[in-house]
Amino acid sequence: MSTANPAATVIDTDVLVVGGGPVGMLVAAELALAQIRVVVVETRTELDIRPRAGTVHARSLSLLARRGYLPSVTSDAIQRDPHGVRRTRFQFAAEPVLTISVPSVEPGPIAGIPQARLEAVFEERASELGARILRGHTVFGLEAHDDVVVAEADDETGGRSLRIHARYAVGADGARSLVARTGDFPAQVYPATMNAIAGLAVTDSADRLPAGWNPTSTGWTMHNPNPYGPARVIAMDFSGPLDHRPEPSTQEYLQRLEYVLGAPPALREISHLTRFSDHGRYRTRLRDGRLLLAGDAAHSHYPLGGQGLNTGMQDAFALGWRLARVLTGRDRPVVLDEYSRERVAAAAAVVGNTVLQSRMMNPRRPELREAVLAMLAVPAIHDALAQLISGQSQSGFQHDLVITEADGGVRTLAGLLRVGRFVAIRPDERIPVPHAPADAITVTGKVTPEQDWTCALVRPDGYLACAW
Repeated sequence: MSTANPAATVIDTDVLVVGGGPVGMLVAAELALAQIRVVVVETRTELDIRPRAGTVHARSLSLLARRGYLPSVTSDAIQRDPHGVRRTRFQFAAEPVLTISVPSVEPGPIAGIPQARLEAVFEERASELGARILRGHTVFGLEAHDDVVVAEADDETGGRSLRIHARYAVGADGARSLVARTGDFPAQVYPATMNAIAGLAVTDSADRLPAGWNPTSTGWTMHNPNPYGPARVIAMDFSGPLDHRPEPSTQEYLQRLEYVLGAPPALREISHLTRFSDHGRYRTRLRDGRLLLAGDAAHSHYPLGGQGLNTGMQDAFALGWRLARVLTGRDRPVVLDEYSRERVAAAAAVVGNTVLQSRMMNPRRPELREAVLAMLAVPAIHDALAQLISGQSQSGFQHDLVITEADGGVRTLAGLLRVGRFVAIRPDERIPVPHAPADAITVTGKVTPEQDWTCALVRPDGYLACAW
């Protein structure tokens, strides 16, 4: 049934992005980089500063560096240490049993960047490039037709109605996505088995609330101490899921912590409460005609290690260039199905490992925890899981390199990819690069470190399109 308001202001655009969290803003920035008209509709008027993901993993760091959001490794540093490896420790199911490794030509294995900061930077970039950001607006109606998507939106006061016509709509509107409900997006679901509340609070006694991950007979607490103010404190209750999930109250938060700890916590100045569980779901396709999904709309899971944020950002990088090329006629819409297949596989792996971690953390299942930790002592299993957690398990990514041209000039692959176009690399100008798009950046010269290919065509998201 149509919800059209004949008095609504009409906006015509190429892409409507529903949801302006970090994933939605990054999709908008990627599209605007390609000079695609894009409108973002976001209910919140300001950044959400509640405790959220703050871990950015290796593959996401590399992708962010390729667009200039983070510094990439300099050409001098790559040439000095082309084959080095950087490592850091990381946790799996709250145990520090993983070592995340990356080539020294990449920014690093892990960085702590608050989700709100990423959202702000992506929004600033999208706006600078011409995206239209409509904060304080909510899409309440959506219809997808063969040739157009029509959305109805209101501002927070109900005083202004908008009708948005778009060639495509991207749902980055969270786990309860309107875009997902509008289209046909089947899902694989893993029901919740526990419940948790996170918040910010000032802790008065380290004895009552140990730092870091703390197992108990009923669950876990996690406490990131902050000597300068409120710290992040989480209560994870493994007594079972909740049938009803209202907004968490301070009283419930304290009760949950007391139940898990076995004693009342010494907390004050409690704020920014959020509720979560180990419910897992991923959509088994991310495209239905002119509707597309990314981020939590496409996959949601137990929030361990920032994998949701990282997987969502990688969705945005994988989708943006493809959708832009479809809209400009450079590629057929079938590449959007490639996006779906690629990212569904990534999401399935992430949801699977977070379900496993939750089961391992259940104090009633010590045998499972012990068995998996024993398996992680096998180097091949450890390395495969470390690659998965850090986003590096998807094959075909081209690590950064230096191209030394005939005139002695040097260019890095990361620097060349900042404009979001294909990059063709060849050793001699007489050698053509087959399948290179007309707008590809072509560079000729010697590469460092040496590769197992002679020529390569690199996609805008840093993955190899072809090499020989």
